[in-house]
Amino acid sequence: MQPSGRVNFLERFLTEKDIAVFLGLSIPDTLKQLKNSGLKTVQKQGRLVYSRSEVINWISSDLSSLTGERLLKAEVSSGGQGGLDSEFCGITQLLSRGGIFFPERISTRSSVFRFLAQTACDLGAAYDSRELREQLEEREKVVSTALKCGAALIHPLDIGKLYLEHELLALMIPPHPVPFGEASGRLTSLFFLLLFPDPHRHVHILARLNRLLRSCEFVNNLLTAQNENEAIETFRVRELEVIGSGAGR
Repeated sequence: MQPSGRVNFLERFLTEKDIAVFLGLSIPDTLKQLKNSGLKTVQKQGRLVYSRSEVINWISSDLSSLTGERLLKAEVSSGGQGGLDSEFCGITQLLSRGGIFFPERISTRSSVFRFLAQTACDLGAAYDSRELREQLEEREKVVSTALKCGAALIHPLDIGKLYLEHELLALMIPPHPVPFGEASGRLTSLFFLLLFPDPHRHVHILARLNRLLRSCEFVNNLLTAQNENEAIETFRVRELEVIGSGAGR
């Protein structure tokens, strides 16, 4: 379990080396990526650094377009720094602790935010549901976290501004798909909430989820799951498949 509280001042900024670790790339290759990212540098303590929240949001938006090999590199590199084993069914374990929810009355974007924020508080991960909800809403204003596969990987715009007791991964499956801002207009059926103060763990989980969600069969199996146990088993089977296949699937 990660330490509680807000992210301190120094941890709110990242160096090029830090970003290279997130991406699993060399420094030269990372610099090429940063050149086209639109991210701005600031000077702190004599060094040019990047805003952590902006970097995480950029990486989060970029992961879905990466090849399987690049996703695997990001997953393994970030997992190693965050104390997570890429050969372990980490998503399955986290969801077993956080929970998978099937609410009966979710039909709008705002109701998604309200439910997820309140759920995080009910599970003891967050204290202020309004503050968390606002951070989730602000993140979606930057660019939607909804993917073409019908899932959204929702997280705060700046997690450093929140007080969290512990990290959390949760999944909400509403009774019907919801309009959530996916670029092509596709409705969203799976809503993941990611609350990870450690940026390495956050990127690792994002990369692993992106790999899992590239299987249409997996997504369909989740949508037909009747309860939490069936959904957890669906994750376990798919995660073992991904671990065994390397970057291939």
